[in-house]
Amino acid sequence: MIVQVLLFLLLAFIVILGVIYMLVFVQRERKPISYDPDYEKIRGKNYPPPFPNGWFSLCSADSVKKGQVIEVDAFGQKLAVFRGEDGQIGVMDAYCPHLNANLAHGCVRGNNVVCPFHGWEFNTRGQCAKIPYSDKTPPHIPAEPWVVKENWGLILVWYHSEKLAPTWDTEGQLTELKEYKYHGMTSGILRIHLQDFAENGADFAHFNFVHNLLTIPLASKFVHVAHTVNIEFGEGETKHMAAFTDQADLVWAKSRKLIPHAGGKAVVTFYGPGFLVFRFTTKMGNMLLIKTFTPMGELKVRMEDYVYAPKGTFKLAIKYLLGEASAQFHDDVNIWERKKFAMRPILVKGDGPIMKMRTWYSQFYSEHSMYAKKMAIQLAEKEATVIEQQ
Repeated sequence: MIVQVLLFLLLAFIVILGVIYMLVFVQRERKPISYDPDYEKIRGKNYPPPFPNGWFSLCSADSVKKGQVIEVDAFGQKLAVFRGEDGQIGVMDAYCPHLNANLAHGCVRGNNVVCPFHGWEFNTRGQCAKIPYSDKTPPHIPAEPWVVKENWGLILVWYHSEKLAPTWDTEGQLTELKEYKYHGMTSGILRIHLQDFAENGADFAHFNFVHNLLTIPLASKFVHVAHTVNIEFGEGETKHMAAFTDQADLVWAKSRKLIPHAGGKAVVTFYGPGFLVFRFTTKMGNMLLIKTFTPMGELKVRMEDYVYAPKGTFKLAIKYLLGEASAQFHDDVNIWERKKFAMRPILVKGDGPIMKMRTWYSQFYSEHSMYAKKMAIQLAEKEATVIEQQ
């Protein structure tokens, strides 16, 4: 009995020490990896097209106020995102069809975005609503509008390389957000392909190699993390969804015996290629994380994390859970940003359903996706030229 009490006190001490260490001494920001633009062209060649079809986040809804227009980079192009005085959101290609001035550097008048060059106005449907020096407005010169909606506190657009209408929706999902409290967001640019993250969830074998240690100082001498993972793929109306479960238990490093009530569970739901929702359940507290991936170009993705927790959850618990989750994710990113795509991987029993995940993910590509890849490669080459000239 005394031994058990001492072990419990030791574990409690390690956890407390880790929380203090992460809150006081450690900055949880990931250090970006330097990269060679020329080699990135080579690394990206074998990867699938960079822009899968689906819903993607452009920004948080509250980042675009009434009467405001902002510029957002996505899908290898610039978009103008604006909110009219009626509160409705409009998204269109940033360049005015008149003489290609950037609409995102104009203003909003009423419910229209106004070009900064000649004052042409466009409504949220992309129609030219007014030309200040002309009595007539040509009916067939719209800016290119995007299918847009607001959900989960985000501004979402539908991307499809064939210009097809949405085939699934986000409505009715994450209803628990109404009962949760928002705890902020983080954002970063990753040199990865979206599909790497999806395949990572189906790569069962890597969990006990990459994610077997806590970030708490000295904890690895006493405690390891043992993962039990599973993944399920949606069918029919939910075929765009997949659910990955990771039961992460703490075990003693030497004996490998389970430490009761010391682990946690993460359920990760894929909503197409652009969203993942993490639901963390632990004795310390629960947390919900919306992770968005917006492709910007070849091996260039903007990732944003939106953090929620049930009302009344201790902030220290949220910070600790977020710190652990971020550290584990950063370990993966450090691998993804250095790897190439294995078109014909050599798999063995125990690797997990990686090829099944590829089959599921293939539904988000279509005939013209490869054309988008060629355009993204050309854009990456231009960026590399600019970097070399600086």
